[in-house]
Amino acid sequence: MMNGDLMTWLMLLTVGAYAISCLLFQKLGKIWFSPALVSPLVIIAVLSLTRIDYDTYLSANRSITFFLGPAQMALMIPLYTYRHLLKQYFRSIIGGVTLGSGAGIACAIGMAHPLGLAHPTIASLVPKSVTTPIAISVSQLLGGLPELTALFAVLTGITGILIGPPLLRLAGVRNNLYKGLALGTAASLVGVTRAAQWGEKEAVMGSLGMTVTAALVAVFSPELSVFGLT
Repeated sequence: MMNGDLMTWLMLLTVGAYAISCLLFQKLGKIWFSPALVSPLVIIAVLSLTRIDYDTYLSANRSITFFLGPAQMALMIPLYTYRHLLKQYFRSIIGGVTLGSGAGIACAIGMAHPLGLAHPTIASLVPKSVTTPIAISVSQLLGGLPELTALFAVLTGITGILIGPPLLRLAGVRNNLYKGLALGTAASLVGVTRAAQWGEKEAVMGSLGMTVTAALVAVFSPELSVFGLT
């Protein structure tokens, strides 16, 4: 059974790492210092130095993990406030997100088979662009590994905010609303936080991208049986 002091210390580690990374990001303003990138590195370094295993850390932070779902639901508030954006950009949102999420799944499957990846790994990779709680549920449905899915989701989010904006500029995308939609679709909640740096409307478009992507993947994941994933 976990010591109460250790449990408290590990929870403080999580909160402290995030707070420190937020301060660094606000002061330096560089995407390389994003909390999504710095926080995990700080936590991994501390756990490695103290030789605390991941299961112990995860168990101590279950209360924080529990509130991730309700915290993401809070994104529905600005979505309601700017619901006119959904009406105004409805075709762009549905079309862009459908193509984007479909391309993400196709790339995952298309690259995984030639590499000879095992079924659980491929199933864990497929929902990589979806918000983590839903990605894990879809992965389990397909026969994937929850821990591996969570890792892929985090890596996808970090990669998305690092290379997404430059790629969008190279592609000639100048409208920040479309950029926000793309980041939310490809990098989920991490992409939404990046889009929020451009403005509240951009963050809302990112939230729409994230929400629609999650809904599409959750609804159509059973159809992935044609690829032998169920």
